[in-house]
Amino acid sequence: MPRSPATATRMAARAFTLRCPNCGGRPVLTNWFTLADACPRCAMRLNQGPHDHFVGTTMVNFLTAELLWAIGFAAYVVLSWPDVRWDALTYVSAAFMAALPVATYPFTRIFWFAVDLYFRPGDEGDRDRMGPAA
Repeated sequence: MPRSPATATRMAARAFTLRCPNCGGRPVLTNWFTLADACPRCAMRLNQGPHDHFVGTTMVNFLTAELLWAIGFAAYVVLSWPDVRWDALTYVSAAFMAALPVATYPFTRIFWFAVDLYFRPGDEGDRDRMGPAA
């Protein structure tokens, strides 16, 4: 059964608010870098991704971090032109490029899970057998 764009939007919104893309349940993180094994509400396994799931998560994370950095860089240059402080911009940029992937990691990880779930909807085998029924 094909999914609608509204479903994709709802799943993405849930992911960006750190909720389960499947049902909107919380909490889905055990700490900043680790997803819970299953959603406490619908029991969907969250750490179910195939071995290449990490590659997708990493790609989305770095693209998001670079995009945020580029927007901030361009905004600073445009707003401070012609008196751009290039040395300070270099150091601040380096700090942001180190910090942004860490800051955006849980959001991009759950978002990539939502993308995967949208294109490959789970079945009953994806539900945690110890969790509550959906």
